[in-house]
Amino acid sequence: MSTHLPEYFPIDIAVTAAFGCLAILLIVLGYKVFDKLTPKLNFDENLAKGNIAAAIVIGSFILGLCYVVAHVVSAIVGG
Repeated sequence: MSTHLPEYFPIDIAVTAAFGCLAILLIVLGYKVFDKLTPKLNFDENLAKGNIAAAIVIGSFILGLCYVVAHVVSAIVGG
């Protein structure tokens, strides 16, 4: 059985990797900004202590940020 990939397949893979890296950078940048905007909350210290509430806040923030970044990247690509 032979599979034939379309000619544009390598370009699509490269574009997907580029936008994936861009999305990861935006998510990390968003977390850093969130961390700077909440100076009274030390999330690293709270996570080290095992604070479940802090983990839920961080996880919720990251999931929300991923949702926004996914829609931005989708709008740029035209999907």
